[in-house]
Amino acid sequence: MTGTVIAFESLEPITYYSSYFGMCCILGAFVLETRGILNSRGIRYLLLMAIGSGILGIRAIHTGEWAFVVLEVAWLFASVFAIFKPMQHFEATAVA
Repeated sequence: MTGTVIAFESLEPITYYSSYFGMCCILGAFVLETRGILNSRGIRYLLLMAIGSGILGIRAIHTGEWAFVVLEVAWLFASVFAIFKPMQHFEATAVA
């Protein structure tokens, strides 16, 4: 566990161990995507990324790792935005 926390030192074990779950969510999503099991624009992939990033972001706030907070918040917002505002697929139409 870390030696520094911002507040609520009693939550240190909870954030410490839950961060491993968050890490497994992100790594699992990545591995499953690279194996062709998940699509990086699919809801399961995006949910795993959002959950993992959210958990790791909370841990980063708790320990005061501000650069990591920015990274995780960016990943969280990108994942959540993609869930609620998926990309539109455009097909090129030939003009005759």
